[in-house]
Amino acid sequence: MELSQLNTFQLVASCQSFSKAAQILHLTQPAITIQIKNLEAELGERLIERHARSLVLTPAGEVFLDYTKQILNLTTQACESIRQFHQTRGRLFIGAGTTNTIFRLPQLLQAYHQQYPEVEIQIRSGDSDYIISLVKENAIDLGFVTTIDITTNLEIQPLFSDQILLATPLGYPQEITPTLLAKESLILFRTGSGFRRYLDKYFLTQHFQPKVVMELESMEAMISFVQNGLGITFLPEIAIREQLLQQTIQTIQIKNWSAMTRQTYLVYRKDKYLSWSIRNFLTQILKVNSNSH
Repeated sequence: MELSQLNTFQLVASCQSFSKAAQILHLTQPAITIQIKNLEAELGERLIERHARSLVLTPAGEVFLDYTKQILNLTTQACESIRQFHQTRGRLFIGAGTTNTIFRLPQLLQAYHQQYPEVEIQIRSGDSDYIISLVKENAIDLGFVTTIDITTNLEIQPLFSDQILLATPLGYPQEITPTLLAKESLILFRTGSGFRRYLDKYFLTQHFQPKVVMELESMEAMISFVQNGLGITFLPEIAIREQLLQQTIQTIQIKNWSAMTRQTYLVYRKDKYLSWSIRNFLTQILKVNSNSH
């Protein structure tokens, strides 16, 4: 089994086409077909089924694709790790959710980039489930997530804790009862998103039924709508810190509700080889985290 075969298989699966994969690899379509057939012969299982105008992976192909992604990602990391012995340049691939991507990573990476300007930095953004899947596939080095499964075979380091506040236009009272809150127009993240799941779970513990009038993907849009009096919303304190300082919005307390906080965790594979670029970033992150407590 050769890496070129694995790369071809992954590309065919991604493109769902032998001809498109051939164009990208600058090979003939028969050459692509031979590589896949040789791979299937070695494995003793059919990986791809062709239909009239499309192709699909077999169950064996789906399983093998997961391993293929890990092997190719690990191979890339191995090459990068070896290069550090004769080059000063390293790499750092990070995944994070919306709040951390917008409000934390810029400052953290600015300090890191100033100290290690030769390091290539790449960021992938998405919800916790997506980031964790990238970590498991070795597609990224480190993940910042807010939802974890303690049974997962990953290193898990608690980091930042964000207070979740009820943000309103100016002029609201300093405190509101849950009964009155149920009558207010709430602007929330879309159903199914990580932050919405967090809120829905908390609402359930309070036996609270929200009146949701808008579901948005953008935190900035939610803040803007609140500023313009179109509703109220729950957001991390770090996301509205600037608006609070400028007094363009305000926050209010909810009577008899306990404080709402959301934990961010740093995750990475237990078998991960930590190159100097990753180790130095981890050291910086943990130092910042310890100073914030």
